[in-house]
Amino acid sequence: MFKPSKVPPVEDDEFLARYATQRGHFRSSDKHVKQSLFLPHPRQELSVTRHREATEAEIWSAGNDVAAALGRQLYGRADIQASACKIATLQVTAKPITGNPKVPDNPNHADVEGWPTAKEDQKAIALKLAAAATKLIPPPSTPS
Repeated sequence: MFKPSKVPPVEDDEFLARYATQRGHFRSSDKHVKQSLFLPHPRQELSVTRHREATEAEIWSAGNDVAAALGRQLYGRADIQASACKIATLQVTAKPITGNPKVPDNPNHADVEGWPTAKEDQKAIALKLAAAATKLIPPPSTPS
């Protein structure tokens, strides 16, 4: 993980993890992720974790922290390249989380920002992001 004092901007060739904490985020039959995984709800940003300078264990630890903070189960993650997130007005911005008592520290946290306000426009973009992402990758302790 990054040192909180030395977090570089997100580069196009980086991979980002989006954590699935609801069964509705993916199809159980083939593990394809759905657009709902990439909708920025209830916030106006989409929270992701950068792979850069993180081990697999650290990426999964961040996912477990996200699920615990939401009071949900971690079903897995979908990975997507940062460049694939630059659709229309979207951009990926490094937003390290540190010192927030309600949320565990994550120096590799980033937000996909610049979403349109109209829900139908958000859904259209989320559909493209889901198509560009990997299938659901189950946590290491979960059998496939």
